[in-house]
Amino acid sequence: MIDILNPFGNRSSYCLCIGIDWGHSKNSIHMIASQSDRIEHCAVDADPASMRSFIDSLRKRFPEGKMLVASEQSKGALTNLLLDFDFVVPMAVNPHSAAKFRRSLHPSGSKSDPIDSSALLRMLFTHKDRMAQAKRLDDQSQRLDVIGRHRRLIVEQRVEVALRLRSLLREYYPQCLPMLGPEIWNPISLAFLKKWPCYSKLLKAKQDTLRRFYYANGSRSKCSVEKRLSELGKSDVLSSDPLLEELGELRMRSFVEQISMLEKQIRQIEKTLQSCFRDHPDKEIFASLAGAGPAMAPRLAAAFGTDRGRYASCEQLQAYVGIAPIQVQSGNCNYTFMRRFCPKFLRQSFHEWAGLSIQHSAWAKACYEMLRERGKRVGEAKRALAFKWIRILYKCWISKTPYDETKHLENLRKTNSPVIAKMQEMNLIKNENILFYT
Repeated sequence: MIDILNPFGNRSSYCLCIGIDWGHSKNSIHMIASQSDRIEHCAVDADPASMRSFIDSLRKRFPEGKMLVASEQSKGALTNLLLDFDFVVPMAVNPHSAAKFRRSLHPSGSKSDPIDSSALLRMLFTHKDRMAQAKRLDDQSQRLDVIGRHRRLIVEQRVEVALRLRSLLREYYPQCLPMLGPEIWNPISLAFLKKWPCYSKLLKAKQDTLRRFYYANGSRSKCSVEKRLSELGKSDVLSSDPLLEELGELRMRSFVEQISMLEKQIRQIEKTLQSCFRDHPDKEIFASLAGAGPAMAPRLAAAFGTDRGRYASCEQLQAYVGIAPIQVQSGNCNYTFMRRFCPKFLRQSFHEWAGLSIQHSAWAKACYEMLRERGKRVGEAKRALAFKWIRILYKCWISKTPYDETKHLENLRKTNSPVIAKMQEMNLIKNENILFYT
């Protein structure tokens, strides 16, 4: 047994160390007791009843002390079950790290569930300081996290169906595309397709009928309406085959119904999300952020939670969410890469928020333009801006203070930040006290 970071070697020693490789049907388990040199191995059914029974049997064998458990799950069925036991300390191992560690033990590339659980147990004795303890979020943050992720999933489904619908329309009904709204899932676009599902029916509609339709559905810009009608006048019949329109209309109505249902679900989820966000103790902090609207503010609140000890430093948070870049240095070569192995949803949240803040924050706009002028691509500039935003938000979160744009500009002036000069160049500020940006 390797004793580099032996969990049994201090006052808070554990009675048992366990490595679990989770499986759909069986969990492979390797474990060693504090007073034993023998590693035990067993396989337990993955269903909750069998796992609870197994953990209860371990408690009977080791009535005193806590049990240290390593697994590749930071959330999920196994972690949720382990967190129910106050004497179990679950440690989350990065799957990428576990795979590399297993490969170091088995250079041939051998892999099996027992090999994985044995490697996880060994990691407790060599890399315990590189692991994070799996913990539950507070109830309010957990609700926001689950609901926010679910909303994003439904939104992605809507986008997928909308792309299929647009592809179908190009195939049998391209004349309608200039007539639709900016997004194909907008109510006015769906209503248009339901009323005129093919070009032959659209040709029978009078100009005044189309104008009344747009006005009734919220499109009241005369210029926009006339532009759409002029586009219709330039169109022509795609094909003389009536079967093309018949089959196209059949498929189109199916897609429209799917989008309508997804839109309804998104609205319901957003109502629930806002209701939960109103009960969050840090709502004032995240609601004060530039660009953090009804969808983004709850996502940021869930990313931070309410436990101020969750992140040891701002740098740890930046690396965990995937915004901090990775630097690789070897000899005279120095490279910087985007961080790939991270929670994708969290990285996406901060990336999107940085993009939205450009429209609502004067310094963010100026900073983004400076980064673009230095040759940064759009994604790189947004991540760099998010990197700066996280430092600001982390300080607000630790001090429980809402964000104040004016105070931040004062700090930029005190440090002679070039952002101030860029803001003046872009006419975003007139002097030290006046902002021309909302």
